[in-house]
Amino acid sequence: MATRIATGTPDTTELDRRIAEAIDSAIVMWRGEHLPFAAVPERIASISGRGERDLLYGAYREALAALMPFYQRRLAAWTVAGDQADAATELGPDPRALAVSLERFVLHGETPYYAALRRYLALIDIEQGDATVADVWHVARGAAWAHWFGDREVRRGVEAAGRAGGIGDGTVDGWRDAEAMLAGPASADAGPVDVAVSAAYATLVGSPPWLEEELGITPAEVPAFADFAAWVRLWRLRHDIALLQYELRLFAGPADPSLSRAYYAGIIGHMIGVAVPEEAYLHEIPAPFASARRLEGALLAAQLVEVLEGRFGLTWWRDPGARELVDGVASTASVPDALAQLGYDGLDWRPVLRQIRTRLIGEMSGYGGPNITTRAGTRKV
Repeated sequence: MATRIATGTPDTTELDRRIAEAIDSAIVMWRGEHLPFAAVPERIASISGRGERDLLYGAYREALAALMPFYQRRLAAWTVAGDQADAATELGPDPRALAVSLERFVLHGETPYYAALRRYLALIDIEQGDATVADVWHVARGAAWAHWFGDREVRRGVEAAGRAGGIGDGTVDGWRDAEAMLAGPASADAGPVDVAVSAAYATLVGSPPWLEEELGITPAEVPAFADFAAWVRLWRLRHDIALLQYELRLFAGPADPSLSRAYYAGIIGHMIGVAVPEEAYLHEIPAPFASARRLEGALLAAQLVEVLEGRFGLTWWRDPGARELVDGVASTASVPDALAQLGYDGLDWRPVLRQIRTRLIGEMSGYGGPNITTRAGTRKV
């Protein structure tokens, strides 16, 4: 499907090229090593010691600040071109209506999200009120489960799901590689329905039947990893919802950069429950309302999975009929057409919330989850 261009979207090709070149050439010095800027978040996530992690995180923030003039010039080009919310509506959902709709998702998912966040931060001996997004990156890496995601096991599971096209030649490094392989190779020409289909397959990495039957994770460990994957999925959604809310403010009219930075840190930090670097206030926006298009794909993917599980069972990926349904959805020309084929009137946040909440341990075992002991004492989190 060819990429569409909204009539109100300015041509920032040259600015995009300069930003890409600046990012490619940016280097962060770390312990005598020259780290490419793009690789720094992953390196931060891999550091288990909090002191070391915070030091590199500080260097990352300095690099973000150095890139800021490039992002500010692109923001200026966007804002002079007209109402970016109207332009985004030509490509996908109306960002304003989507933000209003997702307020109820945020409300209904808040308690399980914060309960899980506190649980996972407590496992690395960090209180939520003292945490930064660097700590969440470290937790979300999921290194504790890496032994279940070996090359042979992941490739076998991906092939069982009919996603062999996503298998490359590299070594599998944890659950996120399995997720990427299930999604399949990204395409610059992929339309929103194609993105949603890929995202639907990617959710198998958190599906208990797929984890146990295809990957070989023992039944005793499946609930713990399914809980972890569900929390990461909820964290990503809340992050994009916060970005959507922030973008509505950012593109509402000219604002002082310091005010925009404060809005970014406040809105994102409040939604995901940890401090975020205000220097990233433009770094996370590759295009106006890209967050809305990601959310559209995530919601459609969850609706597709709900129909697949309802018609073909929890092991739907094995059923030829399920693959026919997926192919039929993928062939539709637009998200409304795909939703109509699935029997929905529009995007619905309830399927994704149901899928997440049924896999969170805190939701199944009672409010708040188990007791966790840290230096601050023993408490229910």
